[in-house]
Amino acid sequence: MEHSNQTSKPKYAGTQGTLLVAKNDDRMPDLSEDGFDQAINLDQPALIGLTPPFSGRRFPLRLGKTAIGRREDNDIVLADASVSSLHAWVIEDNGNYRLMNILSTNGSFVNNERITETPLKEGDHIRFGGVELQLHTGLAAKKTRPAGALWLATGVIGLGALVALGLWFVLK
Repeated sequence: MEHSNQTSKPKYAGTQGTLLVAKNDDRMPDLSEDGFDQAINLDQPALIGLTPPFSGRRFPLRLGKTAIGRREDNDIVLADASVSSLHAWVIEDNGNYRLMNILSTNGSFVNNERITETPLKEGDHIRFGGVELQLHTGLAAKKTRPAGALWLATGVIGLGALVALGLWFVLK
């Protein structure tokens, strides 16, 4: 009698049943031609899907920690066999973001570099298995006054207050 050591999981599956992907996976878009590097104006921080079937889909980020993975109990659910059950966390701390890989089979990548934990910035390309997304912090869309204009306004108000105080003493 022949004994078989085969299991029910596919030959190229990781420990969590995650389908392994190759670097040259045909689901990865050619971003140089697709115009994905153009800024998207968002008020709320989000990840924007770049690969099918998530292309153009917006995944809002929570304050604090956002869990990303294939399981339904994650904050961002990526139903793709190359994504681990709990793949990574995006952690927000006072408007600063970082990505932390959580023992995923296919790894987490930022701008095509494999990471365990790294800071993120507006426009970074993030890949979980074969799914690529782009970070939009919403900070680029917020209009802020340049520091020079703030100092000028403060100076003008201060000068006006001094002139008014001087006139008050003179006319008193």
